[in-house]
Amino acid sequence: MKKPLILVLMMVLCFAFVYADEQSSSMSLVTDFTIWPDNEPIYDKTVTHFSHITGIYKALELRSTFSYNYTIPVPFSDNPLVRGNNVNLVGSVELTPVSIAVEPSVEFTPIAFLVFSSGVKLGSGWKFIGIDGFSNYNDLTGTYTPVIPFRDLFFRFWVQGLFQFDLAAILPGDWNHVVTQASYQAMYTMNTSANNKDVWCWQASNNLVNGWEYYSSVVLGYQMPLVLQMVGVQCEFSGYYSADDIKAQYRVFKNDFMTTQINPLAIFKFNEHHSLTVMFNFANRRGFLRPAGENETDVDLTYTSAEWYFKRLAFRYTYNF
Repeated sequence: MKKPLILVLMMVLCFAFVYADEQSSSMSLVTDFTIWPDNEPIYDKTVTHFSHITGIYKALELRSTFSYNYTIPVPFSDNPLVRGNNVNLVGSVELTPVSIAVEPSVEFTPIAFLVFSSGVKLGSGWKFIGIDGFSNYNDLTGTYTPVIPFRDLFFRFWVQGLFQFDLAAILPGDWNHVVTQASYQAMYTMNTSANNKDVWCWQASNNLVNGWEYYSSVVLGYQMPLVLQMVGVQCEFSGYYSADDIKAQYRVFKNDFMTTQINPLAIFKFNEHHSLTVMFNFANRRGFLRPAGENETDVDLTYTSAEWYFKRLAFRYTYNF
């Protein structure tokens, strides 16, 4: 599968450089700041239920990503659907208090409403003020042991297809921008220090395993010629394809549980350089029969139902150079 994909990417890049119009580049710095309230789980429920907020503050999350984009126009003709075609080469560096990662990727827009992309993410992490950036689960003690930074690596390969549509494309007007975006991403994720089916942690997210995952996003928004540029809602779906990627003793954890998130959002664009996204994140998670005991964590528990909760309040500040 990888060889045909690499050949297709090489052909696209060769075509882009031979037939390209004037190329351009851009840089951006994105900073994410997230506040997680406290939501105590409710146990022994066999139907989907909602967990209420039990505390204003549980955790904070901070991440900055610097990206460099090199765009190569490859218009197939003067037709409006294909004259904006391009190949976009992206290089990103992501930094959090507990990890660092680099992510090169390539995007190809063959027609105005479709974007295909692929990339690789490579990083490592450490433990800082009690937060696990990158660690492996110890089955005997029920705890996570930090890996050796920069010797043990986080690896992810991904491919994605994206559909996008703006009503203003067929009904021109500043107030006619009803935008829709839908994407599907398949990715293989692994921890180089973990064996297959072993449980590990990355950026304080526990209960991870080596294997194929999916991520899908659907956004519906209304864009306006105001400082409040867009209001909308995003739905996200993610999980592992297989329940068998985890050890047999943890099968009752339900490794193939699909996480669903519903995110009302607003985007403020102050000028061509500065913008701010505010998002309210509601999500579901696994509900269990009982709390974790001594030398246990979530993977040791039995899944009984889905539990909805208010996950976080997220702010994303973007600076375009």
